[in-house]
Amino acid sequence: MKPKFHVLITDAHHNNFHAEKEVLQEIGAKVHIGYCKNEEELLQVDPCMDALLVSYVNVGKKAIKHFSNCKVMVKYAVGVDNIDLATATKNKVFVANVPDYCTEDVSTHAMTLLLTLVRKILIFDKSVKNGIWNPLIADPIYRIQGKTLGIIGFGRNGRCLAEKIYPFKVNIIASDPTVKSTEMADYGVKKVDLNFLFKESDYISIHCPLNESTYHLINKQTIGIMKPKVFLVNTSRGSVINQSDLYRALTNGKFSGIALDVMENEPPKNNDILKMDHVIYTPHVSWHSEEAEITLRTQAALEVKRVLQGGKPINLVNKELLSDL
Repeated sequence: MKPKFHVLITDAHHNNFHAEKEVLQEIGAKVHIGYCKNEEELLQVDPCMDALLVSYVNVGKKAIKHFSNCKVMVKYAVGVDNIDLATATKNKVFVANVPDYCTEDVSTHAMTLLLTLVRKILIFDKSVKNGIWNPLIADPIYRIQGKTLGIIGFGRNGRCLAEKIYPFKVNIIASDPTVKSTEMADYGVKKVDLNFLFKESDYISIHCPLNESTYHLINKQTIGIMKPKVFLVNTSRGSVINQSDLYRALTNGKFSGIALDVMENEPPKNNDILKMDHVIYTPHVSWHSEEAEITLRTQAALEVKRVLQGGKPINLVNKELLSDL
């Protein structure tokens, strides 16, 4: 039977695609698996696609024009910074994301990274494996109780982190222009401006989206405002941090420890920060769990299904298109 629709998974990163196929076969859609590494490779794909399921590949102006039949693009994630929203909107293409599939996982990962830094677990692990039994090798270590955690971005992930760390009796402050102070107060959190957060935080955890106002938010100037020996965790987007400025600050001893789940260029190559002992790295994996994987893929496919059946996405990003319906 001839497929009614064609759906492209642009850059496959999952072990299988049973979830997507199960959802989309209900509407007679054929799922095409792509392994595109860049936009030029997208341009080599048959342009007949009715929908795109996107991971990391850049979907720019050329690709959007190439897939002239496309009605919806769904990002396998929360952030959609690798999709040209302006061009998609101009061409009446819905762009959707899956905003709540990994809140539990990202907040747990951020919490784990922070506690690992504060307790200096990796230093002890490495020393014991090297035959050194010295309980004082990582001094100084300070207890977390009574310290101040600053959360940049108080959306789903930031709120979940606040809930998890609250029993540790830390002072929690947060900066987010889109969230009211009364909403933060419900989580035991005080709303502050960014400068105050940088000045007062012993620990900083980044949970903001990447956009024009947050690009290189952590830079030479803002690092200079921070306390000496601050701990920094980033599980949002790599480009929120200016990595050159971060490296200089690390070499000058500004930070007690840093944990990065995201980098400006992934995977990183020949990066000086990778050689530093007091930095923890994980490979953009804070979102991942078996449960999150299935939820992500199923919800992304359901968004495609809704649009191809004549509806609109639940998690529409370019809401400007609603006025055209």
